[in-house]
Amino acid sequence: MTFLLATFAQALHITLMLVGAPVVAGLQRWTEARLAGRTGADPWQAWRDLARLARKQPVLAENASPLFRTAPIACFAAMAVAAALVPSFTLGMAFAPLSDLLVLAGLLGFARVVLALAALDAGTAPAGLAAGRTASIACLAEPAMFLVILALGLLGGTTNLDLLIGQQHQGMLQPPAAAALAAAALALLALAGAGSAGQTTEFSGGDLALIELAEALRMLVWVDLIGALFLPLGMAAPGAGLLGWVVGLAAWGARVAVLVGGLAALRCIAGRLRLGRAPAVVGIAAVLGLLAALLVLASAVAA
Repeated sequence: MTFLLATFAQALHITLMLVGAPVVAGLQRWTEARLAGRTGADPWQAWRDLARLARKQPVLAENASPLFRTAPIACFAAMAVAAALVPSFTLGMAFAPLSDLLVLAGLLGFARVVLALAALDAGTAPAGLAAGRTASIACLAEPAMFLVILALGLLGGTTNLDLLIGQQHQGMLQPPAAAALAAAALALLALAGAGSAGQTTEFSGGDLALIELAEALRMLVWVDLIGALFLPLGMAAPGAGLLGWVVGLAAWGARVAVLVGGLAALRCIAGRLRLGRAPAVVGIAAVLGLLAALLVLASAVAA
């Protein structure tokens, strides 16, 4: 793929992620409502809510520090960069050399830490409790994420997303059982992590709109990461051309819809994940990631 095409593909990908994130979040809520026997708002309601919040003036406490004022922008920026790094419809985009699992984990963790610090800066009891809950989940989620990254790095010999997805598309991530364990671990981390960072209610107006958009991007990043790594069917190869991009866009839309529907069904069956259960779910994800890494090592020794 030439530099011009790679840059155009990257710009198209970023546009898709920014425009699609609220729609995907709305689709998840609508699917959950339908499965629960309720009508539910249409998926585009999320964009209307964001537009309504963006028109309102944020209310800030007099003792709010610069950290609290810049937290929504920093959180949104981190999630926007993370969304730009996870491939959607094609490989070989301009940011492909930077698309690394370690970078992605750092961006997700940074956004979580920024919001936790902003909640503490607010100085209210509910915000402090929200920051404590976020920190307790992060203490388990970060090691679990790095165990999954270790397993995937051992599977593919790299942590670059483009290279890992290309190997998975060619069936080179062996053994398949380890890849399945890593996929299950990522799914559990997504279930526990989506929406767990935006616990504070101290933001309002345009700041709250940025936080909500960042949380929608977080969920889409998790869905896109799992889909690209373990269901890369239809994803266009570098230099595939316009027809490959069209097929890749259609495959990406179908993949996201299926995964969002599966997540909504899981939440409907098991009930919405409570904060008290989140550490147990993250702990299971850590065990699965460790088992995947051990399985890869055992397979390499046996070979």
